[in-house]
Amino acid sequence: MPVSKRRRRPSHRRAVAPPQKRARAPWRKRLGWPLVAVGAVMFLLGNIGARTSLTFLPFDPHHVFAQFGGAVVLIVGLIWATRR
Repeated sequence: MPVSKRRRRPSHRRAVAPPQKRARAPWRKRLGWPLVAVGAVMFLLGNIGARTSLTFLPFDPHHVFAQFGGAVVLIVGLIWATRR
């Protein structure tokens, strides 16, 4: 029998709808840009403190938490703010 004449058998499986795209939480975008600002300020304060020996965070005399923490907060804020 030619291929064009074959009948398709009805499938017994239920038609599965494609998964719906979950809407992103609107709070992430609103929270992302302030996190960028806070992270940038924290990183800059740590950098300035390391150069001038000023201590902005009393528990961080070597300015490690301020610099690395500020960079992490800045990167997370950028990811949240610019992600679609």
